[in-house]
Amino acid sequence: MAVVEMFNHWKQKLSGMRFPIRWRWMLLVSVTVALAVLIQSLILLNMERDSWLRSQSAQATIMVERLGDEVKNFMLAGRKLDKTQVDIIVTGFRKKIPTVLGIQVHYTGGELNNYGNIGTHPPLADGKTASATPTRLLSEDLWYVQPVSYAKTRVGSIAVRFSEDEWQHLANRFISDTLMVAVLLLFLASIAAYLIATRMSRPLETLAQAARHVADGDFSTRIALSGNDEITDAGRQFNHMVSELAHKEKLRDVFGRYLNPKLVSDVFSETDTAPSSHRQQVSILFADMVAFTAFSENTPSEEVVNILNRYFELFHRIIDYYGGHVDKYIGDAVMAVFNHPHEDDVHIRHAAMAGLGITLACQRLAEERNGGPDIQFRVGIHHGDAIVGNIGAVQRLEYTVIGDAVNVASRMTGLGDGGEVMLPQETFKCVGEGFTFASIGRKSIKGIQKSINCGRITADDEKTRVNIEHAVALAMDLTSQAEAAVVIREATSVAVTGDA
Repeated sequence: MAVVEMFNHWKQKLSGMRFPIRWRWMLLVSVTVALAVLIQSLILLNMERDSWLRSQSAQATIMVERLGDEVKNFMLAGRKLDKTQVDIIVTGFRKKIPTVLGIQVHYTGGELNNYGNIGTHPPLADGKTASATPTRLLSEDLWYVQPVSYAKTRVGSIAVRFSEDEWQHLANRFISDTLMVAVLLLFLASIAAYLIATRMSRPLETLAQAARHVADGDFSTRIALSGNDEITDAGRQFNHMVSELAHKEKLRDVFGRYLNPKLVSDVFSETDTAPSSHRQQVSILFADMVAFTAFSENTPSEEVVNILNRYFELFHRIIDYYGGHVDKYIGDAVMAVFNHPHEDDVHIRHAAMAGLGITLACQRLAEERNGGPDIQFRVGIHHGDAIVGNIGAVQRLEYTVIGDAVNVASRMTGLGDGGEVMLPQETFKCVGEGFTFASIGRKSIKGIQKSINCGRITADDEKTRVNIEHAVALAMDLTSQAEAAVVIREATSVAVTGDA
């Protein structure tokens, strides 16, 4: 159990370590080359030993036969003097040939004489004479046995042990040369594998870095393509994917200017579920331009559009500052919704502050204009339950809010003058501290059975007024910056076109 836990621990630890591809390739190639050199070296070493043994056997056989010829006459006599002569011949033979380590001479009478180093496994130690032809014995030592015969009469046997130092020397030299070649091959193969793997991994690293940029929202990232392999195909598909994401983000941005932000988010989400209709409490704000008909008749169409866009740009930023969103533009009027799609516990208060901010923004713009037509907006606010959902035909839907709260807020704009924010008293009671309500009496609202006590709201708390002034100032600054950016972009475009 402990071994398994230790294995899992190291497996998890190693899996969390970063092991670059270049190092993996270098390790793989190095191990492969090392194994190939090792296997080939073992095969060649075995072949070299076989060749050396064949050569050694040929030489040893000739020498042992010659030794047998020299001593056979003396071994046949068997006299003491003759045996002494055998000792002299054998001793001289061993001294004359340095590769001979030991010799055994066995007589037919059973006498066995040892000369030199016969090792731990002498072939004639059992006292039996060899009956085979001259050959090498299959033993740990390099023994060659020669039966000695005179006139077809067996007179004994001679066993000669040869040294393997020559083979060890040859083997050591072979191994050292092989190691040098192996080290050189490993070095060259590792360098080549590292360079090739580095060249292969760089596009992958570039791809990973580009993916991080895309994950951070930079859809302008592209990968430079070169080559015709699988990595190039991956880069080409990545560029195509980023192009599609950029196109999708552009569509999201464009649709976000025309549609409800929740609708846009749901449409571009990975789910296929359409936004569902439901009932929800919301605050509705309407801002309607005073005397728009007369203004549009006496003003060029382009200027009418530009002025409305400038006012609506400010209104949008103020409404967004207080957590609402513009549901739609209806000619010269704007409709905003609070507490949808983003929930807001004080949405009624924020709607009132946004309405007062709109009237203050109109004053600031009039001061900037310093002349020209007097442009004023009247604002109506109401809160209550409304139905949020898809309204329209199958071919053309609008995701909006409908209900009495919307109708009453729209009617409130007709009760006040320019620069006033009108709302029912029941809505004012939910606004909170820092405001004053000036009642204009009970009014009959079309579509509502009972009359409603209505009035205008103003901010009488310093902190509240400062907050509204800050929202308006921020909206005007952002609008000015956006307009300056547009001017610079258009000027740049004209300059580039002129140079072209």
